[in-house]
Amino acid sequence: MKIFPSDRHRIFIVGCARSGTTLLQSILASNNAIVSFPETHFFRGTIPKYSLLQWFKFYSKKDQEFIRNFLKKIQREDLYDAIPRQTLKTARWVGGILDLIDLIPEDNQTTVWIEKTPMHLYFIPLIQHADPDAKFIHVVREGKDVVASLFQASQQFPDSFGGKQTIQDCIKRWKRDIKIHKRYIKQPNHFYITYNELLHNAANAISSLCDFIHVEFSEDMLSFSKNTKALKFEEEQWKPDSSDEIRATNKFDLIFSEDQKEYILTQLASLTLDDLSSSLKGL
Repeated sequence: MKIFPSDRHRIFIVGCARSGTTLLQSILASNNAIVSFPETHFFRGTIPKYSLLQWFKFYSKKDQEFIRNFLKKIQREDLYDAIPRQTLKTARWVGGILDLIDLIPEDNQTTVWIEKTPMHLYFIPLIQHADPDAKFIHVVREGKDVVASLFQASQQFPDSFGGKQTIQDCIKRWKRDIKIHKRYIKQPNHFYITYNELLHNAANAISSLCDFIHVEFSEDMLSFSKNTKALKFEEEQWKPDSSDEIRATNKFDLIFSEDQKEYILTQLASLTLDDLSSSLKGL
């Protein structure tokens, strides 16, 4: 059956950086019914992050150029004319971006597209306003592991993380993002999956997720390395390699001193995934 661009389900993977969003995208993109692509950053790169400022913005040639640069990188210059027009209306801009993403898939068989930019977590209200049927997959991971991974990655690739992040920066980022995740618990069109589930119960977790996005689960989805490279740009060296192995890491114990570990755990104690998990019971 031929699928038209507007017929595809719109799915967004969101979460704190270094939470496993790339891993999950790679797994899902291995399903023949799903199409995905590198992070667009369309919302993060053109709309103010803080909600009070999001409605007071003129979307200019600079914002159009940001989108044009992405399309050039994926060799879709044919979509330049579909870039949203300059406007003072954020709702119109967001709707235009969604319509543009609809056109990125080039096949006419897939029924779902998945956009994965972790920081689009901050733009859920705008996306939902433009399309109440859009769905969101929230990926959450233990705070200490996110802090370790984010800290290490920002030291190795500072230009990609807004500079080298301090331990406190990483703690604040995770806590802020988890608080945003909690706003959407039990709301329609939101699905939560933890990195721990991917490690220890991947088949069941992905099967449930497939039900949520209305595609058929296959065990073959857990052999996903062939898709990983296509979902990132060459300069995104901090992202996972093409391995199919889903494995735990021990970065927290390896890169931090005992005093640093104690400080991090103390700072994270007020907001844990146990707290999140208890809120998710019954979903």
